[in-house]
Amino acid sequence: MPEFIVGDTVRVEMPRGYNKRGVLGVSVLYTTSPEAKFEGAVGRITEINPRGPYTVHQYLVDFRSHDNSRLGLPWQAHWFREEWLDLVERPAAEATTTAEREAPAAVATAPLTG
Repeated sequence: MPEFIVGDTVRVEMPRGYNKRGVLGVSVLYTTSPEAKFEGAVGRITEINPRGPYTVHQYLVDFRSHDNSRLGLPWQAHWFREEWLDLVERPAAEATTTAEREAPAAVATAPLTG
């Protein structure tokens, strides 16, 4: 399972299953839960609760910054379990952090002039 950080862009992916007619969709165990209404929605993680119910990590996903108009979301932000989220995009700050880590090494290997 991936570990998410604040700022990650994620898509809600509820558990899949077949209904009585044999159609693949959201599992019938979750169709009545409020989280099922967000299936396929894209949003950004704004907060993490590492000690959620039953010590399951929960992530507050904010959907305001993305166009989810076709889904008709019931509200603008909601808490989700980690296994219900799929990573879409990691923020670019991680790339700058890598460059900052490499910079001290380059300075240390540069010849001294004097």
